[in-house]
Amino acid sequence: MIINNENQEQEKKKLTKKQKIIIAVTAIILLIIILLLILLLTKKTKSSDTPTLTIVTPSKQSISAHEEFSVDILLSSLGEEIYPAVSTSIVFDSSHLEFIGISEGDIMILGDERADGNSNQLPEWSVNIERSNKIGQINVMYLDMTGGKYAFTKECMEDNHILMRLNFKLRGNAKAGDIYNLEIKDAVFATTDESKNLASINDTLITNNGKVVMTQ
Repeated sequence: MIINNENQEQEKKKLTKKQKIIIAVTAIILLIIILLLILLLTKKTKSSDTPTLTIVTPSKQSISAHEEFSVDILLSSLGEEIYPAVSTSIVFDSSHLEFIGISEGDIMILGDERADGNSNQLPEWSVNIERSNKIGQINVMYLDMTGGKYAFTKECMEDNHILMRLNFKLRGNAKAGDIYNLEIKDAVFATTDESKNLASINDTLITNNGKVVMTQ
């Protein structure tokens, strides 16, 4: 009888130890899941607040059309700094698309006061069209030589979001069903303090690519 009681006690102890292991493992798994959820939510919040540069995919282009078409580059927001320099590099298929040039968007920069009392103005972008078509990459730059008098600011944006428009024409070898990607290779909104730059390379500026879709 005593032996049976001892066996029962040992079984109870074994069961208790097993339960403890199960509880511990379950707790660890739950902790990992909670940590992953926190990381995902944090990343999502950061992405929604981070300034984003987006190439807007235009409506489908007909191969029979010989007119120019434009592609909008949107900027979601800016930080609190003054940005006197902006640059971006956009890769495109120059064997099927011909880059024509850049049109103004609706985002203004700081400027001199005019007769009507307004002081904001549109930026003048610098780009080499011939070289862009040669290398298949559009390198665009804006530089305020004063370091801030004609800079981009959050206040100048207001509710506007079109940074610039890229103008293209289809080349003769474009075919229905083709898709030509437009990829932002690099983008920077620079300030006098480099640590406060908005840059795609360090994820302080998010970029979204676009494409040109061909139809009959």
